[in-house]
Amino acid sequence: MDKTSRPAHTRPVQTWAAMAGAAALAGAAWYLLPVEEGLRAFSDWANGLGPWGLLAFGVLFFLATLLVVPGTPLTIAGAVAFGWAVMPVVLVSATLGSWLAFVAARTLLRDRVRRLIERRPALNATVEAVGDGGWRLMTLMRLSPFVPFNAQNYVLGVTDVRTPAYLVSTVIGMLPGTVVCVYLGVIGRHAGSDEPTHWITLGLGLLATLAAVELTRRRVRAKLEGGRVGVR
Repeated sequence: MDKTSRPAHTRPVQTWAAMAGAAALAGAAWYLLPVEEGLRAFSDWANGLGPWGLLAFGVLFFLATLLVVPGTPLTIAGAVAFGWAVMPVVLVSATLGSWLAFVAARTLLRDRVRRLIERRPALNATVEAVGDGGWRLMTLMRLSPFVPFNAQNYVLGVTDVRTPAYLVSTVIGMLPGTVVCVYLGVIGRHAGSDEPTHWITLGLGLLATLAAVELTRRRVRAKLEGGRVGVR
């Protein structure tokens, strides 16, 4: 046994400590950085567009998906501006952007994506795992940040997965995270309130999100490092 390895029973403690620290950092960022002001400014701008606001946001989210820009902050900002109405816009825009990135990786960008994958063992293992584990593993990967969601669109494009299975796993995989992010954004609309209920709910939501992410990440890593697929 490697002397530098940590006992297995200490890992959950470290994981929960890291998640609590991440939640604390998020709270500190809210207080110390102009996060609230930025969200309010974005909300004012989006609502100032009137009925075109949601359409403009959908186009912005579509482009962000193609450009591998993280969608979580944008989803939360959209929820602050539009509330629950933003959720179908996010789902449709992300699905369209993911599909176009998938097609681009299979055609115009195939050689470039392959070269990138060859230089990164984690991405290479991802490609092998999907080919071995099918749509179930692909859906789990969509739920996990083991590889960033928007980057997966291009990585999965060079696998043998069929387009219908890709689209189904994409929608299923993004739905839980989208619901959580929109919920946090809706709660964040009232974060300036003095009522402690808003802060308690927001904190519990963050912890639940981090816990779900960690549990899914472990499952994906276990599959990647299991007998079927070796991480190179």
